[in-house]
Amino acid sequence: MFSQEKGNSYHSQVACIRIAAVSQGIGTHMTHAQANTLPELHRLHLAIQEVQEEIDRGPRQLKARSNTTATRQAELEAQRLKQKQLKMLSDQKALQLKTNEAKLEDLKGKLNQAASNREFDIIKGQIEADKVANSVLEDEILETLEKVDKAQAEVKKLEADLATAQAEEKKFAAEVDQKRPSLDARLATLRGELQQVETFLPDEIRAAYLRLVQAHGASALSPVENSTCTSCYVRLTPQNAVSIASGTIMFCRTCGRLLYPRQEET
Repeated sequence: MFSQEKGNSYHSQVACIRIAAVSQGIGTHMTHAQANTLPELHRLHLAIQEVQEEIDRGPRQLKARSNTTATRQAELEAQRLKQKQLKMLSDQKALQLKTNEAKLEDLKGKLNQAASNREFDIIKGQIEADKVANSVLEDEILETLEKVDKAQAEVKKLEADLATAQAEEKKFAAEVDQKRPSLDARLATLRGELQQVETFLPDEIRAAYLRLVQAHGASALSPVENSTCTSCYVRLTPQNAVSIASGTIMFCRTCGRLLYPRQEET
């Protein structure tokens, strides 16, 4: 978002361009050949803009695909870590169960060696409690192993997703590289044609035209339809509409665009 200071600077620049355009352009009459220059200039500017946008679009789309690949990679690494942690938890529980079973066997041996009924009952109660604990632990191990299997299946899916994203990114990068030389050549040709056509502009409007192009790019020029500027949609006075149709150079008093009549109106 523009700051207020930058916004004011931009609007001041546009206002200066509009004032300069109007002051320099009105009253300059073009020959028939020169009048045909304006729509051709507009066509070339639009064509250049289209090619440049296609050139710029390639790297942007490639960056988006690269971001997708990076996201898939991060998801895969996170899932692999999750699977590793679940496997470690499963191993810990299995080790705990093994330790508990050894303890249980030890208690069974002590049970046979109990010196009194009270000691026998205490050891027997401990054995029953350990059996219950081991049963719960076995259930937890089974549940954890199921989670490990699901995590492994998710890892395989994410590996496939990552491979697909990498393949698509590689394919798109190759397409961008393949198209770029022809786009660069097309852009150079259009710019050459533009420079050639610009030589037909009357000297008295050249500076204003260049300022407009710098400020607005391809929309520096605007065709007139039904006596209306198609850039800002403000209607021209009847006198100005007739003047433009007869070949007089004019800049829109509202938006400052260089006006020209549609071919079908000439």
